This record gives sequence, structure tokens and C-alpha cells, in this order.
Amino acid sequence: MQNRSSDPVLLDQKQFPGPIRAGAERYTQVYQAHNPLHYHDCLEIGLCETGSGVEFIGGEVYSFCPGTLTVIPRGCVHDSHIIMKDPTERPSQWRFVFVDPEALGLSAGSIRGTALEQAELRMLFELLFQELEERQPGYETAGAALLQAFLQKLARLSPAESPAVPDRQLLPALNLITQAYDRDLTVEKLAAQCGLSVSHFRRQFRRAMGSSPLEYLNDLRISVAHHLLRTTQLPVLAISEEVGFRSLSSFNRLFKRTYGMSPRQVRKC
Repeated sequence: MQNRSSDPVLLDQKQFPGPIRAGAERYTQVYQAHNPLHYHDCLEIGLCETGSGVEFIGGEVYSFCPGTLTVIPRGCVHDSHIIMKDPTERPSQWRFVFVDPEALGLSAGSIRGTALEQAELRMLFELLFQELEERQPGYETAGAALLQAFLQKLARLSPAESPAVPDRQLLPALNLITQAYDRDLTVEKLAAQCGLSVSHFRRQFRRAMGSSPLEYLNDLRISVAHHLLRTTQLPVLAISEEVGFRSLSSFNRLFKRTYGMSPRQVRKC
């Protein structure tokens, strides 16, 4: 099993290189045993170019692969990558745009954290990234116009209802779950991480996340297992153990309840 820890949730403040609060970064995500939750003081837009994995964004879990765009609003806690793979495999390459839309006179509206694949958004992102990376004369004006077009297009695609937003008091427990979902985590241990009684923790967690702590933990495990089934050749039993299940029958039952198919059926698709 991997050795993860419940590191604190960190604020990653971005320093912008030019006169506007916007910048482009290239990033190589190599295998790490754990990636603690963090958040930014600006909007993050990312494009995966190579590699694959699973992300935790604002309380939800998404798979990513080449072509996936992630949009993460200011203050949204996330784990850039929950990657379950062989450390010798090719790393994941990303391009990111970090921007403060309000500083450019734009409204970010009710942007939600999400991961999606959409050709027009990708085209707009690539043009925006190019402007911010090359910083040719007039890039500020061009960048602001491209960002506005991106945000307007995104607003049309975003669902009317936003997902659950984690309560800040619950972040220590969520951080532990995302880093140690393959371990035997109890409600008592999760409550202790937050300094809450078990009964108070249960109520607060369900109110914020829409499910019980153990339901949420198992949903995360099943999401990671689904990713592994689609991207690796690991046996089903090995995958169930890798994500923290001690019973193959329990794993199969929960997986089929979530996806409507057995793990073996998903692998054949």
C-alpha cells in the first residue's frame, strides 16, 4: 500500500510575471505517494496533455486523460492528482493558466470546479495560454478577450446546480480521506482530525457533502478503482485491495451499484 499522510491544506499564492494578474505555467506531474489538498487565490485552468489519473476537486472526484480541461475557482480545495500508477510510467504533462478575472474587469460568475473535454474550450485555452506565455505586445488586451470568451462558453456548459462545497472545518478529514483512502479509516479517526465529536462530525459531514463519511470514502475508492480498470491491466482483486477494500464481494457490490456494471464488464467496454 502507498504511504500517504494527512498534510495540512495549503494556500498556494500565485506570483504573476507581468503587469496583469494572469500567467501561464507548464507543469510535469510525476508520481508521488501523496498530494495534500491545496487551494489558490485565483482561478486555475488546466489542460492535460499526457498521462492520466484521478483528481479531487471541491469534494468531487474526476478522471483525467489527454485533452481534459480542469477549471478550479479561487478558494476551491483540490488535490491536483490522485495518481495510482507505476512510478516508472511516463509522467503527466499539463499546461496551466492562473488568472484573477476580476482584476481584468471580468466576472467569473458562479464557476464550479470541474473536469471536462470540450473542443471549443480547449481551442480558447490554447490561444489564451499562448498569449500569456509569449507576452507579445498587446497580449493583455488579447488575453482578457480570450478569457472572457472562455468564461462565457464555460457558463453555457456548467450545470445550473453547483456541487457540494466542503465545509472548512471538515478539511482535515477530507485531506486524510484523499491521502489515505486505501487504509482502514474510521469515523472516529476522521472526527478526531477535525476536533469534533463523532455525532457532530457525522451531522456536519452529511449536511456539507450530501453523504455519510464512510459513503463518501467508498465513493472515492470506487472512482479510483474505475480509473484503474480503464487505464491498467491490474487484476480486479489487486485493484480492490489497492483502493482499500478488504472484501472482493463488497467491492463488486458497491462498484455495480455505482456504475451499473461489474468491474469485469467495465474493463471489457
